[in-house]
Amino acid sequence: MRTSYLTFVLLLGLLCLRANPAAAQAVYTLSGRVLNAASGEALTGASVFLQERLGSGAVTDANGRYSFTAPAGAYMVVAKYIGYDDQQQPLRLAQNTTQHFNLAPTAYGVQEVEVVAKRQPPIVETAVMGQLDLPLETIKTLPAIFGEVDILKTIQLMPGVKSAGEGSTGFYVRGGGSDQNLVTLDKATVYNPGHLFNFFSVFNSDAIGSTTLIKGNMPARYGGRLSSILDIGLKDGDFNDFRADGGIGLVASRLSVQGPIIEDKASFILSGRRTYVDVLMNPFLKNSEQGGVPYYFYDLNGKLSFRLSEKDNLYLSGYYGRDVGAFTLSDGRFTSEFFWGNTSATAMWNHAFNDKLEMNVSGIMSKYDFEFTWDFAGFNTVLQTGVRDYSAHVDFDYKPNALHHIQYGVQHTYHKLRPRTGEAEGLEGATFSTNRILTKYAHETALYVSDDVYLTDKLLLSLGIRHSYFKQLGPFDLYRFNENQIVTDSTSYGSGEKVSSYNAWEPRASVRYELSKSSSVKAAVSRSAQYLHLVSNAYTTLPLDVWVPSSAIVEPQFATQYALGYFKSFKDNQYEGSVEVYYKDLENQLEYREGFAPGPSNRDLEYEFVSGSGRSYGVELFMRKNYGNLQGWVGYTLSRTTRNFPQLNEGETFPARYDRRHDLSLVGSYKYNDRWTFGGSFVYGTGEATTMPERRYILEGTVNYQYGARNSFRMEPTHRLDLSATLEGKKWKNIENSWTFSVYNVYGRRNPYLYYIDNEGDAFSSDVKLQAKKVSIVPFPLPSVTFNFSWK
Repeated sequence: MRTSYLTFVLLLGLLCLRANPAAAQAVYTLSGRVLNAASGEALTGASVFLQERLGSGAVTDANGRYSFTAPAGAYMVVAKYIGYDDQQQPLRLAQNTTQHFNLAPTAYGVQEVEVVAKRQPPIVETAVMGQLDLPLETIKTLPAIFGEVDILKTIQLMPGVKSAGEGSTGFYVRGGGSDQNLVTLDKATVYNPGHLFNFFSVFNSDAIGSTTLIKGNMPARYGGRLSSILDIGLKDGDFNDFRADGGIGLVASRLSVQGPIIEDKASFILSGRRTYVDVLMNPFLKNSEQGGVPYYFYDLNGKLSFRLSEKDNLYLSGYYGRDVGAFTLSDGRFTSEFFWGNTSATAMWNHAFNDKLEMNVSGIMSKYDFEFTWDFAGFNTVLQTGVRDYSAHVDFDYKPNALHHIQYGVQHTYHKLRPRTGEAEGLEGATFSTNRILTKYAHETALYVSDDVYLTDKLLLSLGIRHSYFKQLGPFDLYRFNENQIVTDSTSYGSGEKVSSYNAWEPRASVRYELSKSSSVKAAVSRSAQYLHLVSNAYTTLPLDVWVPSSAIVEPQFATQYALGYFKSFKDNQYEGSVEVYYKDLENQLEYREGFAPGPSNRDLEYEFVSGSGRSYGVELFMRKNYGNLQGWVGYTLSRTTRNFPQLNEGETFPARYDRRHDLSLVGSYKYNDRWTFGGSFVYGTGEATTMPERRYILEGTVNYQYGARNSFRMEPTHRLDLSATLEGKKWKNIENSWTFSVYNVYGRRNPYLYYIDNEGDAFSSDVKLQAKKVSIVPFPLPSVTFNFSWK
């Protein structure tokens, strides 16, 4: 294996140094930026190309920059971005040239409801597999529960992505667990992306500028997760004018303010959102046992953008969100308060050395905290868990010529994790604390390089390799146990002392062969390592789930994925479709041991895990209409996902709980006229796998249940129809407004969320009946209405 990795590195080096044999005539670089003419913000994913020369062009990056090379000559340069007017500029390329574009938003409404944007160039032209760019216009046109626009629920409508449950924002990608998805907000990791136990995501739609999901061959610049990357970027803010956007819904309201600090030089954006059911209902419930609605959430986003010079940009952004609640039992003997939430901050400097080389230097802090306090008959307890990361990235983007696009860099993160810390105080003042013992510390470092190289006009090869290193630090106590789980020996490590370390080579390769201008075949293989783990015995990523690092006890997870696909576009990319087949091997997967029950303990949580392997394979079908009044997509996944743990299920292979054989989504948006737009989605999925009791017996007067094989019970299939309608209001002075009406679960399908066993009759007689009963979260049609406004 080590030899194959070395061969891979040498091959990559040779390709990066490969000269351009076609440079018989002078070749020059055309570069620049593409901006929104109205706000001055960078347009990410805009396409710039030469009309007379197919294949000569580029897509803008996160800073709106593009760069490509072409032979000397006279051309028409075209800049395009869906939702904006095209711009053409005649140009004689006789030297390295800089050409900027300022694109104006289209004056007509059809582009405002694009189901999919930023798909330039067509999918048949790139070597990327499993990547989807979703603009906010897509998400806003789709029905949403309680009328809250949600990025994560839109992601679940894509093939290969499965929902974690009815109404949940949790998702699983190609057989991987929820912790195997890297979710980032302006490069900061979001460890728990859900509000209200994952019914809403933490992402405020008014603050989001770009959303990219990568579920196939992840570029080498990404690491630390096995299944997917969800990369979300905040808006830069308007550089030219002040404006305010917001909305008032059934459960929450939001407001976003943006504008220039120095016109065309510096801008800001500040967005906030809060639920207010507690504020509205508490006056009416103050005399009830609970005293009111005991829960609310809120979040804040902010970003400052500075254009320091033609070649330098500085960005400062942050996020702060919290879920807050409390409850009291009727007798008043038990009271509790809890909160959880994410905090992040990012500082990024972008510098363009020249037309070919660009650098991004980033400093990132991300934090997730959960705290639960309760008082039961005078016994006070505090439970805490969380993650805190401090990261530094230096990333380079180099385009030496028309044949190569090279990216390389170094990334480092310092992790501080509290898998399970707490403190309890009894009636007599006795205290118990696990804080020092269970707090974990680690360093994670990675170096990477990748190259997209054109071997021929039809053959594009993308090669990348990432080397990661992980080091666990003390304080840490390593115990050894005998067969009766009694400690026989221990080793103590001091603060900052190295406990264990791991390193891994993570190669990625993909190839695209162009069959014609409208079709191509792609293949990809990748290997990834993951050093942080989330082990849960629940269906979704709830706040009580805890993150643990790789250690002397827990080894890193690994995944090797193979993919093959056929891609086709029709009618100038108005329609596009794909068929992808994938196979994924997963190593060192984690589950809790048999019989584990959460509770206070001084024992490290890692000792409660067992390790096993996994496998997932399937085929994904996707067809999408990109333009016109009627737009939408059809996605279907046929797949199987299994797990095998020697210490679970008697060593027999069993389905993963998110294994679904069939997963179908139909999504559509239709612009009826200038004022009305209709949207809808239909989903169908095979029922989730779970474990249920098969027998009941009475032993010494106690009723006991004998459970079946692990995940051997299948819930009922899930299917649901959601509809929405958006009415554009008449503009009043400088205020634009719209109303969005939606119905979630139109025909009232009682989709299963969980099952429980109900007893009817006397448990100690022969007439008792056992029945599995279904619990549904939203078993009825749920209407909602949201008023949206924009002032400028």
